[in-house]
Amino acid sequence: MTFIEQVLGAIRDAEQDGLLDDSAGDVLDGLSGAKSVGLLQRLVNLTQHQPDSCYLEIGVFQGLTLLSVANAFPGVPCFGIDNFSILDPDGKNLGIVEQRTKKLQAENAKLINLDFEKALLQLEDYIGSKKVSVFLIDGAHDYRSQLMCLLLGRKYLSHASVILIDDANYKFVRQSTADFLLSHPEFKMVFEAYSPMHPANMPAEMLAEWEQGWLNGVNILVHDPDDELPVMLPPVDDDRTLYVNEWLVHRHQFAELAPEAVSLAASICNGDNAAEKTARQRVLKKYRSLQNIVSLRHPDRNVYSENLMPSRYNKPKS
Repeated sequence: MTFIEQVLGAIRDAEQDGLLDDSAGDVLDGLSGAKSVGLLQRLVNLTQHQPDSCYLEIGVFQGLTLLSVANAFPGVPCFGIDNFSILDPDGKNLGIVEQRTKKLQAENAKLINLDFEKALLQLEDYIGSKKVSVFLIDGAHDYRSQLMCLLLGRKYLSHASVILIDDANYKFVRQSTADFLLSHPEFKMVFEAYSPMHPANMPAEMLAEWEQGWLNGVNILVHDPDDELPVMLPPVDDDRTLYVNEWLVHRHQFAELAPEAVSLAASICNGDNAAEKTARQRVLKKYRSLQNIVSLRHPDRNVYSENLMPSRYNKPKS
């Protein structure tokens, strides 16, 4: 049986049975579906005997996936990258992860408390000569962050490796997956699954169902250097308007106000006067915090090149 056939078997088992090991169930909860966690456990079980193999994830949150894997396989080094800059309004998640790690005595779970790009650029400092056999990407879900996780993580992957990309319901996540696959044909998508909406928008009964499934969607990639699998890409839009809009926002004088401005526009379009008043206050509050910065910019087409050198050459090393 080939490695890819074994991976397909692990996916089918996760589809049918969910978690492989639930011994930490009274300690852990979080924002991943049971099938996703169960698949990660099965994939680590499949690859744990590879020489110098390790597990790596980006986006630890409160430790559900990292500690579910580490607890089930105490002999496997498990690394989690997170600087807890998002989804942590009260600044409590690091403490929660540390407390849960201690309670489970998961000494093989190692937290890399850094921005993911910095961590991936110096990952050898943390994993040494190990190779990543199972790689979970579940951090920031903007297009660039997703793609950089794939590009920077590529060099650390073992020959027999699997990438699980979480929250693939988001179309910009699917777009980054598709772009990576098109530019790296040695990887193939082996499985995809989606739910009908984000869990935050699900009614309680639907949420309970999808928490036992893939929750907010997954794309699963496998290293396929022998070209065993045909090309399979996640569904993406032909219309690139949102990506063009991103460029229009970035160059604008008030680029940082975009999220608040969209909320204000929504309240105006919905005719919600109370929401409009609140949204307007938020826009102005953020504007005041940035006023000294944005006042130095042009109304549009800011390129941020004023402090760049006019030109420079690169030179051969020798």
